[in-house]
Amino acid sequence: MGKPGTSSSPGWWQTAVLAALCSGVIALYALLAGSRVSELGNPTAKEAYYNLLVDGLRSGQLNLARAAPDGLTALADPYDPQANLAFRGYIYEGGNRLHDLTYYRGKLYLYFGITPALLLFWPYAAVTGHYLEHSQAVTIFVSVGFLAGAWLLWSIRRRYFPQIPVLAVAAAAAALGLASGIPVMLSRPDVWEVPISCGYALVMLTLAALWRVLHEARHRTWTLAGASLAYGLAVGARPSLLFGSVILLVPVWLAWSQRRETGDWRRLLSAAVLPLGAVGLGLATYNYLRFGSPGEFGQTFQLAGDRQDINHFGLGYLWFNLRAYFFALPRWSGSFPFLLPPDPAALPPGHGEVDHPFALLTHAPIALFALAAPLAWRSRSEPAGHGLRAFLVAAGGLFLSSALVIGLFYCASARYEIEFTPVLFLLAAAGGFALDHALAGRPAGRVVFRAAAAILLLASFAGNFLAAAEYRGTTDYRRGQALLYYQRLDEAVPVLEAALKLQPANTPLRMDLTAALVLSGRSDAASTQLAEALRRDPAKAPWIHENYGAVFLQNRRDRDLEVLLQAAVAARPLSPQLHYEYGVVLGRLGREQDATMHLLEALRLQPENPSILTALGLLAQRFQHPAAARSYLERALRAEPGNATIRDLLQRLDATSPPPFLQR
Repeated sequence: MGKPGTSSSPGWWQTAVLAALCSGVIALYALLAGSRVSELGNPTAKEAYYNLLVDGLRSGQLNLARAAPDGLTALADPYDPQANLAFRGYIYEGGNRLHDLTYYRGKLYLYFGITPALLLFWPYAAVTGHYLEHSQAVTIFVSVGFLAGAWLLWSIRRRYFPQIPVLAVAAAAAALGLASGIPVMLSRPDVWEVPISCGYALVMLTLAALWRVLHEARHRTWTLAGASLAYGLAVGARPSLLFGSVILLVPVWLAWSQRRETGDWRRLLSAAVLPLGAVGLGLATYNYLRFGSPGEFGQTFQLAGDRQDINHFGLGYLWFNLRAYFFALPRWSGSFPFLLPPDPAALPPGHGEVDHPFALLTHAPIALFALAAPLAWRSRSEPAGHGLRAFLVAAGGLFLSSALVIGLFYCASARYEIEFTPVLFLLAAAGGFALDHALAGRPAGRVVFRAAAAILLLASFAGNFLAAAEYRGTTDYRRGQALLYYQRLDEAVPVLEAALKLQPANTPLRMDLTAALVLSGRSDAASTQLAEALRRDPAKAPWIHENYGAVFLQNRRDRDLEVLLQAAVAARPLSPQLHYEYGVVLGRLGREQDATMHLLEALRLQPENPSILTALGLLAQRFQHPAAARSYLERALRAEPGNATIRDLLQRLDATSPPPFLQR
């Protein structure tokens, strides 16, 4: 290994600054995750997928502690998304969901990696007698990963850039913790995020161990073995990390290249390979016992919204996903949260869900400093810089392999990015330190650089938290929609109201809230929301009428229908249907002249329409114009001779009391 570079012992105040920053970041993690509903679609932590796995393992089985529904086992093709929908359930609500579980030969399994169950869920249940929530597990894992990353940043600065102020290290740590997409992921800390956050924690622990191997001669073999074990467990959480395991060979390569000075590289090779291999053998055995194949993790038999028994990786997805993850420009909005997801580009053939991918370089431009990472080792004299160079090569290789694998996948999601963004931020920190070091002899240039870095950092914080707010609002909206679907109105209203605070310009969201308010009897609040929707987005009035008008109609909200149809007719004045419905509503409200005007306009646009003619006849009858009523109804009957209802209305024209006007 290379000789140690310059180092300095930290003062107590420097340690205190970094400790305070780390504590604040972790507290924010707990706040973000703790304010979310953790077990979406399942009522308690006991029904959380990972706890069902733990209960199964504790009872001596590899399948979950939940029986598959009889109806599911009876399906000819249980993996058909339409056929299994009734049993799979809705992702966000409904109770006892099976969505994204694996079904194989009559039993339910967990497709998501087993490592979180072994490292956290099972020990927690065994020690406390209680069940850990998914959100709590995600908070723990991202906190561990962040602390390992902060330690690495401190170590890089202490050994190679001691002249860098401690505030720069604190800023780099804050960027790692709060600008790398983790706040976005914490907007929905559920089962999907558990293995990803676990993989993140273990990858960062692996990098921390590699740093010690590259910079400390003592216990190198055992430390590298620990790194190999940690990375193997990371693969157990996220198999997509497998190709990054090549970084474990970096210390071996460095020892081999310097074998005359550093001793036996063969021991390091064994330490790098054997623990990882043992974990791999364990995973292969686990898969074989469950599915009869060492390489089958359960995705093929997953109960999902699309079929999973096809190849989900391909070069055709790469360019689309790389743009989504790095370069896509967000849309600007005039209201909070200001940044909206990019307009969806044309999907490549076979591409699946696009779930709020986080365009890193447009939402977190501080990551651009990673381009300067090569300056970090060039600024160090040989051989002092060997350790830093080897570490940055390992981090860079891990970033590239992870980004490539995720880029080849058929879906794009913000949570997937956590496999590579934190590592990129380590590289960005090293690049920033190197740039600051290179400008040491140019005070003016250094001031400009630090000012620019501060601006990019603030922009990155803002981009992350605005994207997190938008995603949080989307998650609440989807859950509110599910609650509304299940008619759990008392729960749906506050969830939709919370979502609306984060997405006030979302017209469908506002109208779903309006519908929930109408159905729960809060008419005044519903009218207020409708008026606000029309004020913000008048062009959508016809769409609102088409999708939500029935709610007002069925609940006899004619005043709201009047407001809605007035806006809809203004937006689409040549629609005979809108004029017809507006005229009917105005007639029910007793406004004869206005109703007649709109019904006549509807008739002009669609002559001899029997429904319009009937409405005009009933309107004339209601307001005591029998001759006009008979004329319109006779025309309606000529237009539709077989209509018994119109014939009956003609026969009843001489009734003493006029009928109600088209009450539906």
